[in-house]
This record gives sequence, structure tokens and C-alpha cells, in this order.
Amino acid sequence: MMRQVMKAGLALVLMGAGVVSADDQVDLDMVTKIREEGFRRSHVMETLQHLTDEIGPRLTGSPAMRLANDWTRDKFTEWGLKDARLEGFEFGPGWTPVRSEIHLTSPRAEQLYGLPIAWHPGTEGKMDGEIVVAPMKSAKDFDKYKGKLKGKIVLVDAVPEQKEPSNKVFTRLDDKALQDEASYNLPSSPQADLDSWIDHVAFGYEREAFLQAEGAVAMVSRSRRPGNLIDASGYQYKQGMLPKLPAVSLAAEDYGMLVRLSEADDKRPVTISLDVAVTYHNEDMKSYSTLADIPGKAKNAEVVMAGAHLDSWRVGDGAVDNGAGTAVVMEAARILKALGVQPKRTIRFALWGGEEQGYYGSQRYVIDHLADRPTNVEGKLKYLTPYEQQFGRFPISFKPGYEKFSVYFNLDNGSGKIRGIYTEGNAKAAAIFGKWFAPFHDLGAETITMNETGGTDHEPFDDIGLPGFQFIQEPLDYGTRTHHTQIDTLENAYEDDLKQAAVIMATFLYEAAMRDERFPRKPMPVMEGDKKDEKAEE
Repeated sequence: MMRQVMKAGLALVLMGAGVVSADDQVDLDMVTKIREEGFRRSHVMETLQHLTDEIGPRLTGSPAMRLANDWTRDKFTEWGLKDARLEGFEFGPGWTPVRSEIHLTSPRAEQLYGLPIAWHPGTEGKMDGEIVVAPMKSAKDFDKYKGKLKGKIVLVDAVPEQKEPSNKVFTRLDDKALQDEASYNLPSSPQADLDSWIDHVAFGYEREAFLQAEGAVAMVSRSRRPGNLIDASGYQYKQGMLPKLPAVSLAAEDYGMLVRLSEADDKRPVTISLDVAVTYHNEDMKSYSTLADIPGKAKNAEVVMAGAHLDSWRVGDGAVDNGAGTAVVMEAARILKALGVQPKRTIRFALWGGEEQGYYGSQRYVIDHLADRPTNVEGKLKYLTPYEQQFGRFPISFKPGYEKFSVYFNLDNGSGKIRGIYTEGNAKAAAIFGKWFAPFHDLGAETITMNETGGTDHEPFDDIGLPGFQFIQEPLDYGTRTHHTQIDTLENAYEDDLKQAAVIMATFLYEAAMRDERFPRKPMPVMEGDKKDEKAEE
């Protein structure tokens, strides 16, 4: 999951019995078959184990990511899907860490725990240096550190005020928790959420330039989670803009100790050593998504899609973010092929690349097959991805696939089972989903919300007026421990949850593929000026 931005909470939507047409009555015979295949003959953990134990971390552009692309394509073919293929997008160099050793050398000797930040260079051997603590939140902080950083290893984050930790590390949503989230929240501005993200990514480039100009030799950031959990995500990956300074993310506890030593009354210098080796991969500056189809039987068949992102960060094995979603989507494909379904619409499965850096794969699919929008690379947007560069821009140029597209379902909030779905304000969709979830109330899946959610690959579809949905999942320890950390491993994925999710995903795809009508859409997005004109005309 690229970034955990929740646009709104959960809300239960109760629909009258007469809202849904006979077209949306669930095929209970098929549900029975899907449950039997998915619960008794599941391959979901076998798939996930191969992705994590055999292939491992799948950073966009890396050899491991390409290996995952090839393996998933071949597995789809083995299961009998058609036209299993890779679709590429321009990205830039891959990156793989080789070695990382960090030590406190003065005032005492001690090993420190940290990992290299993605796409930063290595140290080319052991680097020794004095630290300086220079917390910077924005470019406004630069002036106070001018002339003070030359030859220094710079600690760039402040240490927050100490608070008592929460004991709620692992959570499942009980009835009360769901009810607490039941009220509808008026949507916030999507542009405001995006502006915050743009500022965050752009500041990384701005800070790097400042540190270079001041003669700093390396950068150390504070990992955002306690308990020696390391998040070493990095977003300075664009060709021609790669960082020049070695950088590591240090465990919060070790980072705090360095800050306290630097503030001691005796003013002794605090020195550390870094020995970091990395490899850049420039052989193919593209990265890829994996796609495969169960062809529809109708003439000029429309398309129903399911997707999850295949890429991960480098510190863990990418099991819960998002090997879990990938394994569920693949298992849904396997189940439907094993049952020999003959859908009216083509069911397309997509395992996206580049989600962690900003929806590269899903946005490229939208541009190539569905719709394109003008691109803006002015100012800070030059640091961002095609999604941010095109978000909210008009006019929208539609491709032939736009009218043939029916619906897209995404899974990317960890390894927890499905509890419901966000309908992105689509009331007709809420009514339909109420019917489709009915056979799964015994599995805890029944919460339907009119609210929106963000941070997953459904957004490029929703933002051009197409039905794109992310499921509500059990949180487990996704937000507290595993998200983007080194313990994103197979031990933190749960088989029963993934089986349940795969069965529901397969059912939703089947029902959507067999509807008489294309899935209902919301009104097309319009420019703010168009909205004002409409009010004036009224």
C-alpha cells in the first residue's frame, strides 16, 4: 500500500429490498462451488510462500520484481488463463542493498540497528564521521543549519515527545468497532490529500540538495515505529535525480540514544561508522505489471478486473504488503479456472508494478487502455509519478476500452480477511454489494460503506469515473507493525483470512462478469469551473 491515507471511515448502508434488480440475485450454486474449491483445495499460502520465501522483496525495477513478474505470468498460464503477459511502464533504475553495518564509535563502541534507505548510494567502504543533529521538516528549516554540516553525518529527524505505547498491536474489528465507524463522513478534498503527499516527496529532493550543498557526507533518519522496527522507504528514484548521499534509517531507540549523547553537557563529539553497499540496476529502465484473462463469451465482451500490487519495499519480504493481495487475486483466478466458469465478460487479473512509488502500473494501464489526461510537470510535480501529474486535469481523452470497462476490485490493506467494501459514494453499487455479500455474513463480511478510501490501486480507475473499489479488511497488525517494515514476512500472514478473501473475490468477479448490464457508474468527474457554471445556469 503506497500510503495509508484514509479519506473517510466506515458507514453501514442499509438498502431496501426493491433497489436491486433480479439481475443481481446471487448464483448460490456457484457460491457453493467457489467456497468448496477455495476452502478445501486452496493454493493461496503456497502462492504466497513462493513470492516471499523463494523470490523475496520485490522493489520496483529490481531483478526480484522481474522474477516475480515472470513467475506469476507463467503460473497464470499453467492454470489455464489466456494471454498471460507483462505490460511495461517507464520507471528508472532498480536498486538492491547488499550490506549494511552501522556502529557507534565514540563515546563508546556499540552496534546500531538500521537499514539503507531505498535508492541512496553506498558508502564505498567504511565511512567514519561525527554526527550533527539537524531536524528539518521543510525548506524553512535550512537556514538555521547553513555552514554547520560540512563533513558531518546528519541526523535529520526530531525525536518526538515520549508517550505510553498502546497495547493494541493486533486488532480485529468486532461489532462495536464497526458500529463506531458507522456514520458517513463528508468527503475531504482529494486535492488536499494529494498536496500533502506532493510536499512530502518533493521535500526529500530539496533536503538532499541542501545537504549536498552544505558538504554533508551522509544522512540518518529516524524510523517511524518503535521496537526496532525499520521503515527505509525512499522516493528519490527518478533517473537524473538520484540521491548522491548515503542514507540509512536507524531504529528509533538507537536514534534517540545518539541525539541524547549529542546533547550531553560534556559536549564530547559523537561519532559513528557506516559501511553500506548497494547495487543499481540499469539494464532495463522499465518495470512491469503482470496481467492475464479468463475470456468472456459475449461478442465484443466487456471487462471485469481484479488487482493487487506485486511490488514491495526492500526491508521485509513483502508478505502482507502486498504479497497477500497478490496471492488472493491469483487464488481467485485459480478457483474460477478450476470450476471451468464461462463468463459473459472477460475477467482480467492484474498484478501491478510500481504501486509503492505511486500507482505506476495501474495508472499506465488506465492511460494505455481506458483514458488519458493532460500531464503537468511544473514545480514540485516534476518529482512525482504520472498519477499525481495527471490527477484532476482536463480534458479526459477516452480510449476504446473505456466503454467496455465494467468494474475493478482491489485488495491492498494487509493480510486480514474481508469485512466489507468501500463504495466510493456509489449508491447503486452499495445496493448490489448488499446482495453479493449475503452468502458471506457467516464469514464476517457484510459492512458496506458509502465512504471513500485512498492509497490503493483502485484510485486511477475511480478518478476517471469508472467503478473501482477497495475492500474493507481486518487491520490485524498492518498499521502498527508490519506495514513497510522488516517484519513484513510470511509469519504475519494468516491462511484462514486469505482463503476467505479469495473466495469473496472470486464470487464478486463471477457475479460482475455475469450481470446483464455493465456495472453502474457514478457521474463523470468535472472541472471546478464546470460545477460553478452548472450552478449559475440553475
